[in-house]
Order: sequence, then C-alpha cells, then structure tokens
Amino acid sequence: MQADIKRVHIISRINGGWAVLKQGASRAVKVYPTREEAVLGSYPFLQLGYDLVIHRKDGSVEQFKKAAETALSGVSLDGLEKKAATKSRQNGTTISNASKQK
Repeated sequence: MQADIKRVHIISRINGGWAVLKQGASRAVKVYPTREEAVLGSYPFLQLGYDLVIHRKDGSVEQFKKAAETALSGVSLDGLEKKAATKSRQNGTTISNASKQK
C-alpha cells in the first residue's frame, strides 16, 4: 500500500489566474492572478511537508520540488521569488503580504 502522497499543484485556470490545488481535491485552496503569486502562496504547504508540482499553462509539468529537498537546501524555485518580488513592488505590496493574502 502506498503511503499518503502530500502534493500541491500550481495550475492554470480556464477563466484566468493560477490555482493552488491539493492533490485529490476538487476545489482550489486559493486562486491568484499570476503564477508567481501562486508559487509564493504555496510556500506554507512546503513547510508542512507537501511536494510542489508547478504546471505550465498547457497543463504539462514544468517543475517538481520535494518538500524535504526545498526545506533542507533552501532551494530557490528558479527565480520565481525574484519575479514575484519585482511584481509585488510594482503593485505596492510586499512578498510576505502577497503570500499571506486570503
């Protein structure tokens, strides 16, 4: 029997925006206007031991990050934090605010 897999997916939505979706769930945890903001919004799940699967707009998998690897090495998610920081400065918000928005 396979252990419970804890994964969260960042997926593009048909009607716009990007969703943070727990694997097996039918509803998104939260929807964000940009992919970068959705990645930032997924960080609390990484800290809770969830693996992160980031999808391209077409639905294919672009990145897969294991929670343990990310937590242990402080791995950057390929510059997505930088992009989000730049975007949030342009919008007048901080990264910590962007990831905590409900």
